[in-house]
Amino acid sequence: MQELKELNITMTALSREERFEEFFNLFDPTVSLALEEQNFTILIDLYWNRSWISYQLGDIQSCIADLKKASEWIDEYGTTEQKIKYFNSFAAACGELGNKDKYLEYLNKAKNLAVQYNDLSLLCNIYNNLSVHYIDIGQSEEAVELLTKCLQLSKQFYEERGFDIPAYLHIRLNLAKAYTELQQFDKAEELFDFLFSYIEGKKMVKPSIYVYQYKGLWFKKQKRYEEACEILEKAKGFALNNNDLIQLEEINKTLVEIMTELNDKDRLIAIQKDYINILLKLKEINLNQNLMQIEVSQNNKQYESMSTKDPLTNCYNRHYFEKNIKEWLVEAQQQDGLIGFIIFDVDYFKEVNDQYGHLAGDDVLKRIAYEANLCLANYNSFLARYGGDEFIAILKVENLKELQSIVENLHKHLTSLVIEVNDQKIPIHISIGVSTNYRGMITDEKKIFKLADDALYKSKRNGRNQYTVN
Repeated sequence: MQELKELNITMTALSREERFEEFFNLFDPTVSLALEEQNFTILIDLYWNRSWISYQLGDIQSCIADLKKASEWIDEYGTTEQKIKYFNSFAAACGELGNKDKYLEYLNKAKNLAVQYNDLSLLCNIYNNLSVHYIDIGQSEEAVELLTKCLQLSKQFYEERGFDIPAYLHIRLNLAKAYTELQQFDKAEELFDFLFSYIEGKKMVKPSIYVYQYKGLWFKKQKRYEEACEILEKAKGFALNNNDLIQLEEINKTLVEIMTELNDKDRLIAIQKDYINILLKLKEINLNQNLMQIEVSQNNKQYESMSTKDPLTNCYNRHYFEKNIKEWLVEAQQQDGLIGFIIFDVDYFKEVNDQYGHLAGDDVLKRIAYEANLCLANYNSFLARYGGDEFIAILKVENLKELQSIVENLHKHLTSLVIEVNDQKIPIHISIGVSTNYRGMITDEKKIFKLADDALYKSKRNGRNQYTVN
């Protein structure tokens, strides 16, 4: 249970830090573990986080598919916070698809819950989405008022938490659009300067399309049509590369309006043809949505097989260890073999997490698992993550002298590591406890574990960063 909670913290942090590739790599095994433990609250978190990432990347279909998956558990197992996030995200997706009735319905559900819950981040997200509605219906002054309130709340959130709310970029994006609609171009331009600087080098494809698209609208409002066309073509390029047909439809609609104003018939015909093709593709998507949802429902059990690997470190997990240690001990008794049993953990690991952050702690664990596996690769052995920062290894050796040599080399190698995270060097200190099966005399895995655990605590009591053989 603790392992799953730690993984969920990691997944949320990876999503927030835009480390999307790592998030996707960990997603399937983490879902598998959550299904195994029937932890539906964490499953909601996982699918919501992936839906949010899909939205940022412009993949609205995948976003909706993951929200649909979360909906299977949200009513019965969802917390108030999760329900607010779900309603707000579903509203945003409906807005992207042009379903204004559902957009407002779910946005109001989110708002009513959020007011009671009084969470600054969630309120900002909802007010930001409401501002989009005000802009769309021509009430941009109300949108500015709401978004200004969002900025105040987001500043308070940053002072309390030390990091920005997820809607940090979107608030300024919608505020720039609202100022543009009100023809307050200087205020809008100041925001656009910030937005272009912010998205540079980021993986947030969907917001990038919006920044270029809204800047194109800014030029259009001032009748600077050629400049508008130039930047809208860039927005169109982003949308094409991301296969974002919904954004392409909006961008082409604006380009059609500009060409009509310019009376440029040749360019107008070309854009209209492109526009018609996009509309036909959107129709095809709508026809296939039900099939897609059926397919998602049929694949509900795809994660039910239990993994033998720890999702974070990719070494074996506790379940695999507990299953195999019994077989190893029985076999060693039958063959009069010597089994070495090693437990080690990272000294002051909590301080690493507190000082450098949870993701930095995860990076430390991944590196330690990788290096420990390298050290043990030439022996008949396997390494497992037992939980938290604690690892277990079992190996077959010829004699106690060989085991001591292996442990000494392992400790020397791991403590020589200096792990760099965000340009900061983290020194590694390791405490190790070692026991053996006394050539078949011990066949109870609990007893051999206790002997090694006692040795580990002796290493701790004697000053840490050392090994002890029991």
